[in-house]
Amino acid sequence: MQRVSVTITPDRRFYINDQRVTRDLIEIELAKALQGREGVVVLHVDKSVPVEYLVDVAGIATSLKAKVSIATKPTK
Repeated sequence: MQRVSVTITPDRRFYINDQRVTRDLIEIELAKALQGREGVVVLHVDKSVPVEYLVDVAGIATSLKAKVSIATKPTK
């Protein structure tokens, strides 16, 4: 199963597997990263980022038949 990491930074920059992408190219680049195979998209989203960004990327991943996981940081 292909695993792809998507990061959204506090300044709303998007990264797929550490490669910066623009918001309008996320679907195309995510499809390339998944390579048409079943996969998991792990979302790393800063808590200051509006939830709509997370929902948009999760929706794109789901439309590409990928499972979605949200990475969290443990509390101290």
